[in-house]
Amino acid sequence: MNCHEVRRHWSLYHDSEGDADLHFRMGEHLADCPGCAQWFAQQSRMEGLLADKLRGGEPAAAIWDAVLTRSGLAPEQPAATQRWTWVLAIVAGVLLVIGISWFASRPPAARGHDLAEVSVKWHQRLEAGEETLQFRSESDLAVEDYLRSRVPFPVRCPPRKDAGFAVQGAGVFRIGDQPAAYLFGHVDAKPVSIVVLPRDKLDAFPACQQALLGDGTLHSREEAYEIVMAGIDRNAVMAIGQTDVAHLDRVLHAYGTYPH
Repeated sequence: MNCHEVRRHWSLYHDSEGDADLHFRMGEHLADCPGCAQWFAQQSRMEGLLADKLRGGEPAAAIWDAVLTRSGLAPEQPAATQRWTWVLAIVAGVLLVIGISWFASRPPAARGHDLAEVSVKWHQRLEAGEETLQFRSESDLAVEDYLRSRVPFPVRCPPRKDAGFAVQGAGVFRIGDQPAAYLFGHVDAKPVSIVVLPRDKLDAFPACQQALLGDGTLHSREEAYEIVMAGIDRNAVMAIGQTDVAHLDRVLHAYGTYPH
């Protein structure tokens, strides 16, 4: 996603609307582009200030006085007062037109995605080569060291090779406003991703958070992808791929089992 596209879709990202793919790509761009990040912060601040002013309601009386005066339903005001109230009325009218046009052109808000769906979409982008691995290595320890320097929560090394997972690299993406680590590799020559994020940061996915309170393993399916999820230490860990679910189970439970 380029700068023009990010700035064109900024309102959807700001209001947490649009689909997960848009949020992933915009989040990645804002993380890597200081110019767009600064522009986004300024736009957000301006929208916040406008919202505060509109909520205040103070200029409403002056605006209505100006409307009534211009329509002949109220006596003329002094020239200076009339000029300022007319300016306020014009500004309010412009904002109203912009607001109506904006709401009319916006796509309907996307439904809240569950954690499995968001993670599968990210895996699909990696699988299709639409996302480049941030760190490419077949070394388990090198991958572990890389992730530990990139996320604020504890991570473990990739699953052992004898569990069937051959790591190819790793990186970080965002789920909502939270960083998540991912490992990418192959199981039986089929692409598999392992997604790791803190269990206490799953507020946007309450059903998943509740399910992971125990120590069990959750199985689900999203499109053609099998998903196995479990709580490991303080993290939620998912294995995702188009392979036998038993193989994903073995891979997931081998996550971080190398002795150091």
